[in-house]
Amino acid sequence: MEAIYNQGRAKQLKEASTSINPIANFATRMETASLLVHATCLPFLASIVCSIIGSSTATKPHGLVTKLIHYDSILSPFHNAKASTSDRAIRAVENSIARLAYLKAASESSSSDIRGDVIAGDYGRIFYVNISIGEPAIPQLVMMDTGSSLLWVRCFPCSSPCVSDKRIFDPSKSSTYSPLACNSSYCVPSTGHCDSSKNRCLYEIRYVDAANSRGYYALEKMTFVTPDEGIIEVRNVVFGCAQAIYEPFEQSSGILGLGAKKLSLAIRMDFMFSYCIGNISDPHYTHNQLILGKGAILQGYSTPLEVHKDLYYLSLEGISVGNKRLPMPPMTFQRDQMGNGGVIIDSGATWSYLVRPAFEPLKREVQNLIGGKLELFRYGDHPDWLCYIGIVTRDLIGFPVVTLHFSGGADLELDIENVFHSMEDRKFCMAVDVVDGKVPGVSSVIGVAAQQYLNVGYDLSAGMLYFERIDCELLED
Repeated sequence: MEAIYNQGRAKQLKEASTSINPIANFATRMETASLLVHATCLPFLASIVCSIIGSSTATKPHGLVTKLIHYDSILSPFHNAKASTSDRAIRAVENSIARLAYLKAASESSSSDIRGDVIAGDYGRIFYVNISIGEPAIPQLVMMDTGSSLLWVRCFPCSSPCVSDKRIFDPSKSSTYSPLACNSSYCVPSTGHCDSSKNRCLYEIRYVDAANSRGYYALEKMTFVTPDEGIIEVRNVVFGCAQAIYEPFEQSSGILGLGAKKLSLAIRMDFMFSYCIGNISDPHYTHNQLILGKGAILQGYSTPLEVHKDLYYLSLEGISVGNKRLPMPPMTFQRDQMGNGGVIIDSGATWSYLVRPAFEPLKREVQNLIGGKLELFRYGDHPDWLCYIGIVTRDLIGFPVVTLHFSGGADLELDIENVFHSMEDRKFCMAVDVVDGKVPGVSSVIGVAAQQYLNVGYDLSAGMLYFERIDCELLED
């Protein structure tokens, strides 16, 4: 079991500095940029993209690789060197619970296009990506979100109060900015999403807390930093230029949606992407990465991937602890005819959530295995949580692997750091909660903690998801 526990660990950086500023470094690299990759026209974007560039013969990028920056990483502008284990744990829990509100709203949305999307503001803020937009290039730090499809950033002029910020994009100063007209396929004039006075296509995203973000659809050049300090540019990317935002986004500039709707950058980049996640509890771990396009890593176990309401669903068939298959009703993880239920794989929740018929057998089995070896304690106002006094990496060596059995024979083995999360210096909890009673109606969720030490690949054209246990640092070689 100790071998399983150690599997997939990446070496921590020895000489990391808390003075790293990814946005400043990005701007410097942009000054020496020379690599330019043009985009081609996907069939369903032809009416927009081809009409703008006037040609369907341009080449498109085969793929791009960029760092994923965890919120607590030393590479993040949010990094707080004085934050304790408890501070980071509280934020992860609050973020995960808020993310559930988003998933509920998104799964219940009846709209079929981006204007009806409901997102959770600055919640789901786990991983960020450095990009730059326009010409001249303006650096941005956007949140990666697999639960929405639109790439949007804050723009001038601001109709709502906004501070002076050099990262806020001013389209009037970009030579590559091109607003989408009302006759584009993203506009439905009959519903009032056309600014007829300017012949521009408007978008609006509603938030869980009734706030919103709205602005104009446009085409623009996006630039991504690669792990080897290079850059890749992608032209004529559909994005939202947000001029009214009624939700604080702290130091982030917007959202990079990687959902499966037609305006998603994941669709633009050959219908595929992958990400590799390492140790999210270590601020000095800097090897997380995102790959968009044909370079995406689609290896390891594979299982069918379904899209419903812009969320990614997997077919989970059961759970084992060690060699013991846990008893639960056969329909536990299936979606009903209305689309309710099922299992979502998500990039915005740290913790995982199970419906009660699955959560209770797992909780009982963990309690039976630990027995009286460790003292139980109650963490705050969370009666369903299973928490102990102890240290995960010391007191749980030899703990059996928890296996998620997906359709197609794909087994995801979770070790102790996938299943348990340190809450204080000598206290930890099972990083799995019951969804019932938190946000009723929400599906089970596979969160980021369960995806640590994995490369996860999405093949949207084939409808398959791949996962493989790997040291993310190896992907940088």
